Amino acid sequence: MIRLSQKGWNNVMIYTVVILIALFIGLPEYFKQGRNEPQPQLVSANQTLLALHFPQHQIERAGPNWRVQPAVLTDEELTVLLLQWQQAALPDQSPLNPVNPVLITEVSVWLTGKPAQQHWQLYQAGEYHWLNAVDAELWYRLPAGQADLLFPAVLR
Repeated sequence: MIRLSQKGWNNVMIYTVVILIALFIGLPEYFKQGRNEPQPQLVSANQTLLALHFPQHQIERAGPNWRVQPAVLTDEELTVLLLQWQQAALPDQSPLNPVNPVLITEVSVWLTGKPAQQHWQLYQAGEYHWLNAVDAELWYRLPAGQADLLFPAVLR
């Protein structure tokens, strides 16, 4: 056995604890970065968007085309909006909920393969926009500008 003084053993224990803490904190982060998992999408790649129902406006698929009731978007704006919803990645789920959020608008999203719609609510808390998955009670802080792409002012 190694002969160390009391002070020497204390130093060994301190360094061991520091190394273990670094491993427990660093390894999960390392493995998380190593995996190239795609970020979750608002609309999964294996589903098709069928309709978006805002409080005052409905966007629905009519055969191969889309229509807005009442018509407040041009065809180009509608195409951009639909692409945003189909390609938008969800940010990481926020560990904290927003403080004093103010509801701006909400939308019901109808997808193929889902028996019921998904409910999303857009909130503002301070300078940030938050997306709430109503059915799952999950909060996502949106990157700057994404709220305006997913929820255009004319549809709010």
